[in-house]
Amino acid sequence: MPVLDLIKIDRSKCVKCGLCVADCPACILDMGEDGPECNVDRGCMSCGHCVAICPTGAMDNKYTPREEMTAAPKEIISEKQAYDFLRSRRSVRLFRQQTPKREDVLKLLDICRYAPTAGNSQGMYFTVVSNPDMLAKIRQYTADWMAEEVEKGTENKRYFKAVLRTFYEKNVDIIERQAPMLVFVSTRRLNVTGISNSEQCLAYAELFAPAIGLGTTIAGFIQACAIAGYKPLVELLGIPAKQKLVGCMMVGYPRVKYRLMPERQHLKCEFRE
Repeated sequence: MPVLDLIKIDRSKCVKCGLCVADCPACILDMGEDGPECNVDRGCMSCGHCVAICPTGAMDNKYTPREEMTAAPKEIISEKQAYDFLRSRRSVRLFRQQTPKREDVLKLLDICRYAPTAGNSQGMYFTVVSNPDMLAKIRQYTADWMAEEVEKGTENKRYFKAVLRTFYEKNVDIIERQAPMLVFVSTRRLNVTGISNSEQCLAYAELFAPAIGLGTTIAGFIQACAIAGYKPLVELLGIPAKQKLVGCMMVGYPRVKYRLMPERQHLKCEFRE
């Protein structure tokens, strides 16, 4: 018996093309005599593809209503524009000492909602830190964690030693780069794809940032400390027990402009045909 309340079909518009059935990632749609039908709705990922792909506007889904969707843009940037845009993005480590405006930060994080996540699981939580005293503690806790890793003789021992020499002996903030803001990402503790989901979300933020005048880079050392679950850092941020930290990004207004696009290693690719 079809589950009639998950999807609604305007039979006067449906041409039974089968695109919604073919594109459903959960494979819960079937083509019946009268058009698409769903026989189990518990597997619906709420991705909205069945509605978005319908060429006649016949499909609707209670989890992703058509009325809440926006028409896809008809004009797409050219191949060269896309290539140059992606090449020109830089990891910013030199920031103006000005806290980003809250409205800019909200714009930056809002785009993260549209990043792909495993099984459309989403569920990203953001903690934004701009308090100078708190940022100083985060730098110090990260240095403390690295020192403990060195003491334990972990595989990162030599690398962390070099970082700590720069941090303490040269008095250079190689850990947080004096960024005026850090954005931490957490997810439910049971989410096994939390780290990869966070990477996708932060990638969206980093690509969008230049459009609103912001600069970003992944705070690698702090992120590693966070993912390791270093207790002083977790407690400082007030992360709930049912969540875990999975990412960290520096945010600020750049005080430099890059005029060239550096080259990278040559493409290494093999085809198996």
